[in-house]
Amino acid sequence: MRATHRILTCLSACAFLLSSHAALAHSASAPGVSIEKLLETEQSWDGERYSTYPQGTPQLSVLKITIAPNTALAWHTHPIPNAAYVAEGVLTVEKKSTGEKRTLQQGEVLPEMVDSAHRGYTGKEGVTLVVFYAGQQGVPLSKPVAE
Repeated sequence: MRATHRILTCLSACAFLLSSHAALAHSASAPGVSIEKLLETEQSWDGERYSTYPQGTPQLSVLKITIAPNTALAWHTHPIPNAAYVAEGVLTVEKKSTGEKRTLQQGEVLPEMVDSAHRGYTGKEGVTLVVFYAGQQGVPLSKPVAE
């Protein structure tokens, strides 16, 4: 009985997604509507492929994060996939294990690392990010890493 319920739930979700995609595609052809895909990826900015999502009920979180000029965030990891959109300013991200860096400017999107220590920092210009997290209730969005 539970397996049947899960299958029906999955089929309902797939039907909803397909109908939503069709509605979006139809809307895109309407006058005054423009759609630009900003990011579609299966890997983080350093080339590491994402593995699996946390188990359980999904929880989406969207944060607006403002970082002042000349500020470095602490080293941290993310246990879940997320992506950051640079709304204003400039941000440099750095991978702790290799020192690899990437600089992002307004309008760019960064697919974040999962379970890999990194940080972001600003120069003379601060940054405002909109970060989208695909997580699960009770799972933190980030975890600090010892210096």
